[in-house]
Amino acid sequence: MPRRKPVPSLRSMCLRCFRSFERLEVASQQQGVTVNSLIRRLPLSIVEDLVQTVPSSSLEALQFLHPYLRKFAIFGYGEELTEQLIDQYTSCLKTSKGLRQLGIKVSGDVLIAQRFMGAVLRSTSKLVKLDVSESPFDDALMEALAISCPALQDLNVSKCKHVTDVGLITLYCPGDEMDSGCRNITHLNVSSTGLTSDGVLFALHGWPNLVKLDADMLVFPPEGTVLPSGTYKLQTINFPVRYESLEQIHHLFPNLRSVDLSNYGVRYEETPPVGALGQLQFLEELSIDAENFPSHGLDIFKPLGSRIKILELYGYHHVDLAEVAIVFPNLVRLVLFGCHFENSGRRFPIEAELPKLRAFMFFRLGPYQSVEESFPADDFCNLLATCKEIEFLELTSIQVWTPEVIDTLSNALLIRLLNRDVFRHLRELQLWYCHRFTTRGILPIVNNSDSGLKKLGLHHCDGLSQNDLQDIEHIIHRNNLDLTLRY
Repeated sequence: MPRRKPVPSLRSMCLRCFRSFERLEVASQQQGVTVNSLIRRLPLSIVEDLVQTVPSSSLEALQFLHPYLRKFAIFGYGEELTEQLIDQYTSCLKTSKGLRQLGIKVSGDVLIAQRFMGAVLRSTSKLVKLDVSESPFDDALMEALAISCPALQDLNVSKCKHVTDVGLITLYCPGDEMDSGCRNITHLNVSSTGLTSDGVLFALHGWPNLVKLDADMLVFPPEGTVLPSGTYKLQTINFPVRYESLEQIHHLFPNLRSVDLSNYGVRYEETPPVGALGQLQFLEELSIDAENFPSHGLDIFKPLGSRIKILELYGYHHVDLAEVAIVFPNLVRLVLFGCHFENSGRRFPIEAELPKLRAFMFFRLGPYQSVEESFPADDFCNLLATCKEIEFLELTSIQVWTPEVIDTLSNALLIRLLNRDVFRHLRELQLWYCHRFTTRGILPIVNNSDSGLKKLGLHHCDGLSQNDLQDIEHIIHRNNLDLTLRY
């Protein structure tokens, strides 16, 4: 019986065919319908993907798609922020009935940017999520947000230096109306803002349903402050807990699922009391920065290692992948960012395995002094060969090269992983700045009939020629895969 030719998915067809709104217009004319009618037939997820892939201004995308969007990102730069542009955005947003998530990135003149963001906020009323990080967002705009979007649940104002404790209070209660404001906040990111520890305390008391709080670069709790135990629902924290408070963390936040012990500027010269973390009944995610534990290895986390499902290591030296697997045997997700590795020369231990691992992300940041310190290829392949269910793999290679270091993220690595049957369950592969990858390493993966690969991302992989990219794109579309290319 002849094999049926695979039918491309609706998503891949749309992203391939509708790279510009002119093509949407042509398609609508061919079908005898309006562009809006054509878009209305598409699932919301495809409409949102079109906004990201169409090479046009965000305003043009908004003008076409605003009746159907649930989430949208606005970008404005310098002289682009004119009165006419502000009016065009606000007129579209006022008719976006289903818009729930919004991101705003603006730069240029501070006053114009603030006026633009204020006009946008006053044109929306049903937002549940807002991201204005790294923008001139200030306390006055926090008040406008509280008045316009009382249903807000998720707010990211990180790196907004003009947001202070006053703005946080205003968000909770603008003016004299005690029953107004944003009272349903569950996710709050105020890291690198003008907030103090008093503002963090106010957030904890004002929003009892807060489950995630990012507020790094603070000292918490303030000295002399006594916090009531067990009253907070926080599941994720990213702010510096004082050394003496680490022992009491299970009393303060008994529902914690994720603890980030990084980016605090706190150095634990003595062995930190991480054993107290073992008393957190729901803890399953841990992020660790080597700067905070300069003289301590991973072995201090052995008491709770078997409970950790997600592990992120930043800047660790002498990392032994076998030790990671032995200390944290039940990992589902592993992130290694800018780590330096140990090359012991020994055989990879048979007991070092991660059978439950589903996602692995590896970020190389130089400079390194040797290939082994940069990337232990043998241990890497041996470890991933034990991962029977791995579905997501991301490799990023950003290097400040020393002459004697050779980039080991090459075709041979992909071929070895393919031969070790690592890609049997892999669903998504993302490659960033891997300049030595070519079609010799990539084509066997996308052509592998036993592979479950559905998504492939090639981001700034300069070893691929234009012809290579065309060959890859042709094969991927033929096999009904999703492809992301960045040059």
